[in-house]
Amino acid sequence: MSRVARRGNVRAIRPGIAIPTSTDEHKHTYQDAMIAAIWQKQAHDLAQTAPNSDAHLLALRLATMDRKLPRNNLRLIVTPVTPRSEWFTEAQHRVHVATKAQELAASRWALAYLLDKQDGGTRHDAANVERERAQAELDQAIEDALRTPTTRRCDAAAKQRMVGRREWAEKYRPDWQAMVDEDLARYASKSRKAEVRA
Repeated sequence: MSRVARRGNVRAIRPGIAIPTSTDEHKHTYQDAMIAAIWQKQAHDLAQTAPNSDAHLLALRLATMDRKLPRNNLRLIVTPVTPRSEWFTEAQHRVHVATKAQELAASRWALAYLLDKQDGGTRHDAANVERERAQAELDQAIEDALRTPTTRRCDAAAKQRMVGRREWAEKYRPDWQAMVDEDLARYASKSRKAEVRA
């Protein structure tokens, strides 16, 4: 997974809100949850290979430590990161590369289809698999870019160009259009605040 995709999946609950720094309590909670998950996996594995053995019973006992973890805690436990313009620039380049790869795969499929019509071959089947894979990679690159935070209004507008015309996106890709609208709305609210101050 790319750095952009990982960053892009971290989103503030409300646009414009800074994510608070993690406290020691949050760090201990995260560590305890990770340790409990490790013991749970070991208990599951031992249940398959050595059920009711001493190691299995110990793993079961230690796996229950997650019961002591806080529940219904909606706070985000992340390291605060301020978005940087390079993140979206990298995401744009990834979309550009994926677009060219998809165009190449589509051209190869068209050629294979034409040749198969001439000689009755089946080359286009394999080319179609490659074309569909390239399209899936392009869709993923676009989605990663849409989830990447922007720092400039022109970058938010570039997201709209990635998904196409608003009317088309609202009909065929409403989830993508919703991400674009959320980003554009953030800049619109900033400009309104500036007008009020002036």
